[in-house]
Amino acid sequence: MATALQTDIVKDFDPITFTVIRNRFEAIGEGMSLAMEQTAWTSVIALARDFSCMIYDAHESGPRQVTMAECLPIHCNSIRTLLMEVVKVFGDDIHDGDVFMANDPYRGNTHIPDLVTAQPVFVDGKQVFWTVARGHQLDTGAIEASSIVPSAATIFQEGIVIPPTRLIDRGVERHDITELYLSNVRYRDGLNGDLRAQLGSCGVGRKGLIELCEQYGRDEVVRYSDGLMDYAEQRAIEEFKKIPDGVYEGETWTDTDGNGATDIPIRAKITKKGDDIHVHYSGGPPSTGSFNATYAVLQATSTIPFLYYIDSDIPHNHGVLKHLSGDAAENTICLAKWPAATAGATTNPADPMHDVINIAMADAIPDLVPAGGAHTANIPNFWGVDSRTGEDWGCISFNASGGSGAAKDADGWPLFGTIAGMGGLTAAAIEELELHYPIRVEENEIETDAMGCGKWIGGPGLRTSFRPIAGGMEWIGFGEGLKNPPHGVNGGTMSPGGGIYIEHVDGSRTFSSSAGQMPIKDGEILGSVSSGGGGWGNPLDREPEQVRRDLRDEWISNETARDVFGVVVKDDLEKTIDQEATEVRRAELRKKPRPMIEPTTPAAGKWTANKMRPQDSYLEAPTARDFA
Repeated sequence: MATALQTDIVKDFDPITFTVIRNRFEAIGEGMSLAMEQTAWTSVIALARDFSCMIYDAHESGPRQVTMAECLPIHCNSIRTLLMEVVKVFGDDIHDGDVFMANDPYRGNTHIPDLVTAQPVFVDGKQVFWTVARGHQLDTGAIEASSIVPSAATIFQEGIVIPPTRLIDRGVERHDITELYLSNVRYRDGLNGDLRAQLGSCGVGRKGLIELCEQYGRDEVVRYSDGLMDYAEQRAIEEFKKIPDGVYEGETWTDTDGNGATDIPIRAKITKKGDDIHVHYSGGPPSTGSFNATYAVLQATSTIPFLYYIDSDIPHNHGVLKHLSGDAAENTICLAKWPAATAGATTNPADPMHDVINIAMADAIPDLVPAGGAHTANIPNFWGVDSRTGEDWGCISFNASGGSGAAKDADGWPLFGTIAGMGGLTAAAIEELELHYPIRVEENEIETDAMGCGKWIGGPGLRTSFRPIAGGMEWIGFGEGLKNPPHGVNGGTMSPGGGIYIEHVDGSRTFSSSAGQMPIKDGEILGSVSSGGGGWGNPLDREPEQVRRDLRDEWISNETARDVFGVVVKDDLEKTIDQEATEVRRAELRKKPRPMIEPTTPAAGKWTANKMRPQDSYLEAPTARDFA
């Protein structure tokens, strides 16, 4: 539970009440999340938790983040831009009982799939808060049966665009608006269920905030909310000042723009002065597919790494966020210009935009910077027609996702999902997937040597395969990070990357880039190996006993133990360490120094190239046209 410390900022507040109200805000946010998860209908929200619920105030300067509960950072740190747009559009025409909805990526939203519902909270006739739910929609009415179509050339191919719109007017739902929305998307019943879950979540938050104000008094709760932001700001300032002033630069690359361009550079120039930090992105050319960052995504990626550099007990509210900012030249992959497609904004280029900050800051704060984490490759969107019922079905599965980057004193973990989610996304139980959808999960297990090595190792990648069991299905991938895999830091090695392929009935395989679209016929399998996270620190500094355990458990191979970690084992069941041979081997390997960052060149991931056989083929950003 959160605690309040005795500081100058909180001296005018009762410390017990301060702590109770802080925890009540967080508990209300968690209650919103629980309501959303347990009442949603589609896999992406109910099983994968690709949603976020949060509380904002109704300050005269614009809504300010009060709490983000257990949310996805890419969702929360970007919501203010959309709420500001709602306030701008409706001004004084905001009333008790209203609920607004929007998904317009050029009006402050992250991307089209993230539908936002926002409810003003009035107490004694005055608006004091907003409750907000943002959920990734399984479908948006795009040209293909997916909420993200990698090859989409413009926003007009990505589905229905909803500007700030009043969905509920003083407690009365505008069914014409609901019908307009549902008539433009696939999976009508499922998305209607998800919409009800979002509305219910906002209502749960509203009820909790009203009860809090009734208990302590409206104005007193607002005063404590303001104090909580001041408290977070003071603590964040102390932490930010520990980072040396200066200008720091980094560069990385994204696999694809979704439409054939590859190895697109993404650069960051970070200016740190006092307690303010500004990130300027200068990316490659604009994506000709859907992978362009929106302004909201740019703001989120600019802030997220700096939140995990500081004490995790500091509330992630407006008091912290006001010291972090970002910008980029318009009409680049880092900041879209209308009408560029942006449905892939939150994943690619967002994940590399997070990583490039860590790369830039590695020299300045090496103990605080993690290695690269897996990006959104190997998170398939499936669509098909169930041959048993004739009904369309669709789902997004996070069960094949990659591992997190290692950090000082901590190995990474598998099933990380994406840097944008920071571990907040979940993998559904295999039994649930197979119960609800005509899919058989043939394998889902840790892949040997599928991570970066270091004193602390990255989370391992997974080997996963899916088979359709009632008619064929279509795979749509919208990720990246296989050709340009998670980086190692402070002497750690990069991840080897991974790959995605269809295994055909004749045994040949068609490999795909991390983004694309391929049909999977009856009898075929979609297989993949996901990228593990990057390593932190020199592998030669890892405890030999831990290396032995990793080898025994088949997380690493004998070759990796000997040639990367310098640990030599005997040929017995328990892989007993040969102490003398290990000392000799490590001394030999230490003659070659390790770099601060690895890799330093694009397209360093060679997993697919190394795994292809003569009868196999490779497609870059495939579409349905390639299989016609």
